[in-house]
Amino acid sequence: MSSLTAAVTGIDRAPRVVGRALAPAPVQLVLGDPRHGVTRYAREIAEACGAVVVHDAARLDRRPAHLHATDRLLGASPEHAAGAFEALTRRTPLSVTLHDVPQPTDGPGFRDRVAAYARIVRAARGWVVSSEHERSLVHQWVRPDVDGAVVPLPVPVPVAAAAHHDPAPVVGLFGYVYPGKGHRHVVRALAGLVRAATPVTVRLIGGPAPGHDDEVDDLRLLAEARGVPLEVTGHVAEADVVAQLQRVAVPVVAHRNVSASGSLNSWLAAGRRPLVRDGVYAREMARRREGTVTLFRDDTLADRVDAALRRPASTWLEAGTDLRPLLPDAAAAYLAWWRTLA
Repeated sequence: MSSLTAAVTGIDRAPRVVGRALAPAPVQLVLGDPRHGVTRYAREIAEACGAVVVHDAARLDRRPAHLHATDRLLGASPEHAAGAFEALTRRTPLSVTLHDVPQPTDGPGFRDRVAAYARIVRAARGWVVSSEHERSLVHQWVRPDVDGAVVPLPVPVPVAAAAHHDPAPVVGLFGYVYPGKGHRHVVRALAGLVRAATPVTVRLIGGPAPGHDDEVDDLRLLAEARGVPLEVTGHVAEADVVAQLQRVAVPVVAHRNVSASGSLNSWLAAGRRPLVRDGVYAREMARRREGTVTLFRDDTLADRVDAALRRPASTWLEAGTDLRPLLPDAAAAYLAWWRTLA
C-alpha cells in the first residue's frame, strides 16, 4: 500500500478539517439522475469541498476536473461509456472516482465492463475507489498502470436514535430494488419464521431501479408463494428516510456482491445496527467501524432475525458510537489527494 493510500484509508482517524482550509478543489463534473446514489454522493462531496459544480460537460475548460463515474451513468453500454470518458479527457484533465467496479459476478457483461474501466483508468489523471475491496478488484481485473487511492464512503450526518420500542416485527431493506440486492434470499429465509408462527413482514424501503420494475412483481409473487407478507414503499423523500429506517424492527443489508454500500451507511446514520451479509466488504466495514454491524451467512439469516426480534436493543447503535469517516473527513481526504495530482 502506498503512503498516500495508507493516509487516505486512515481517514477515520483524521482530524475533522473544513475542506477549504486544505486546498482548492478541482471543478466537479456531476452527471446523471439527481436521485442516483453516485450523483448524490458527487454533489455532497462537491459541496463539502467548496468546489465549483458543472453539470454540462460543454462548460468544462482546461482546468482540472473530477468525475464520480460508473459505466451505467456514462453510456448505454460499457464501450460507449469508455468512449464518453475519453472524450471528456480530451476537453480537460480529469480524475475519477470509480463506482460499481467490475467483478466476475456481473455475469455476461463482465469482460466488456473490465475493458471499459481499463480505458477509463488509462485516460484519467488519477483514480479513487470507496473501499479496499474495490481497490483490490481494480488491481485484479482492470490492471491499472498507476495505483489508486481509497476514500471510504462517509456516513451521513448521524441523527439521534429513536427511543427503543417494540415495533411490529418488520424486516427492512433500504434502497433501489434490483437483482442481486438479496431481497429474494431474505424472503426465502424468513418463510421458515412465518411457518413457525413468527408473523414477520418484509418491507422494501424504496422502489425498483430503472429498468427493473419486473423485479418487484417477481418478489411479490415469491413472497405470496412462501407466505411472507411483503410491503414496498416506493420512492421515499430524503426528508422521510430516517423515520422509515428507524421504524422497522430489524434492518438488513443483504447485497450478494457488494463492494461499497451507501445504504449501509444510511442505516448507521439513523442509529441502527443492521444485519449485514458476510463478505469481503462487510468484514472491511466491520473492522473500520467496530460494533456497528452484525454479520450473517445465508444459512444463519433466519436465526439472526429471530434473535434481533427477541433483543430489539441489538439493532440500535450505542450512544457515542464512532461512525467516522463522516462527510468532512471524506472531503479532507479528497482535497489531500487532489493536491498530489497538481
